[in-house]
Amino acid sequence: MLITSLVMSLNQLLPVAILLILLQVVAKQSLMKLLGGLILGIGLSFLFVKSAPLMSPLFDYQGLEYAQIGLCILIFISALYYVIKQATAAFMIAIISVMTLYLSHYIIYLIGFWQSNEAAQSLFIGTFLGLGICSSFSVLLYFLLSAIKQRFGLTPLLVLLALNSAAKLVVALDLASQIDLIPTTVTVWDLRDILTENSEFGRVLRALIGYEATPNLTSFLSYVLSSVLFLSASYFIPKSITKEKS
Repeated sequence: MLITSLVMSLNQLLPVAILLILLQVVAKQSLMKLLGGLILGIGLSFLFVKSAPLMSPLFDYQGLEYAQIGLCILIFISALYYVIKQATAAFMIAIISVMTLYLSHYIIYLIGFWQSNEAAQSLFIGTFLGLGICSSFSVLLYFLLSAIKQRFGLTPLLVLLALNSAAKLVVALDLASQIDLIPTTVTVWDLRDILTENSEFGRVLRALIGYEATPNLTSFLSYVLSSVLFLSASYFIPKSITKEKS
């Protein structure tokens, strides 16, 4: 139970931490706004879990999947808008959405196993260790990305953010295929012999850029096209706005 709780916490906390660091390094927000976004995200995560019984029967008992698909799309749009406009509202929406998407899964896990004292102790220790690892990783990632920005400019960060945001649309496609909204396509490649998603490095890559060892054709094309769209919009739109103002 301890190892399961640790792995579960890492799987759900790392994507939140990575997107938060990427957005913060691209354009810094004040500590108060950052804390406000985190508090709102935690609150809405609990609200999402509480309202799950009401959402689930919707759309032929596919309401939760539709809600999660909507959150994935909202993360992509708000992250892109934040890069273009650097609006605090977009930052808040992106953070709150990603926290609601991932933390709600972990809250459900905690509620499901928080019955016996032995399980509660393992859950607490696993969560505490997961928070510690994510916090340490976040600090290292923040300084690494800050150094990259200082030396190479904003472009490498925009590429990472584009890949990270595009991965959320791939998650949306996976959810859509699970409820038969879109058909499952053929697998493009199989890299499980080289790097599995369940390995330590594989988990980090999955949280950072949405790495998949066995992507299907629809996911691959969506990942590439949405990444190109994100980068193109973040590069050309701010320039056109600057020209209009001048």
